[in-house]
Amino acid sequence: MLRLQAFSMADYNHVTFLSSSVIPSSLHSRRQSVSFPTTRTRFRSLPTVRICSTSVACDMGGRLRMSGFYDVELKVRDYELDQYGVVNNAVYANYCHHAFREHLESFGLSADAVAQTGEAIFALSTLSLKFIAPLKSGDEFVLKVRMSNSSAARLYFEQFIFKLPNQEPILEGTATVVWLNKDYRPVRIPSEVISKFVQFRRHTESS
Repeated sequence: MLRLQAFSMADYNHVTFLSSSVIPSSLHSRRQSVSFPTTRTRFRSLPTVRICSTSVACDMGGRLRMSGFYDVELKVRDYELDQYGVVNNAVYANYCHHAFREHLESFGLSADAVAQTGEAIFALSTLSLKFIAPLKSGDEFVLKVRMSNSSAARLYFEQFIFKLPNQEPILEGTATVVWLNKDYRPVRIPSEVISKFVQFRRHTESS
């Protein structure tokens, strides 16, 4: 552990300074007096670090680089509003679920088709939403979703909502999706399913 100790000028009372009578004459010819510099501890200020939320990559200016996401554009409908004239908070969960299903279908997977086999089903395990600004009737917006990580039995997703056309941030979210068997217990996700998400992200990030 690093310990820093500050010294006051009183700590220098024990320093004995040599008188000019004992300084060699060779020094007198150059300078009439000799000063003893004191040492100060100087602290350098740390550089400013820009941090982006939810592990989305940042450029050097701190702006979000929304690469690897699947986009779904929607428009707010009147029946999605609450008594205050804005979209009800519970509706945003439906938006996120809709974006996930659209993402699946974009590369040939259907949650309904998987469920109809009777062998497995996609299920939402956790959903965390951070509300930034409200949406109102008629607002157009884009949902962005991508798989951020995976394990043997879980898929982890990042989700964002931006209001169009100015890309105003509306919502940030994270979700965990599990693969359940017919007894509704988590089981290993088929490798080909995870591979499709990974291939989509690599393709969009490279393009």
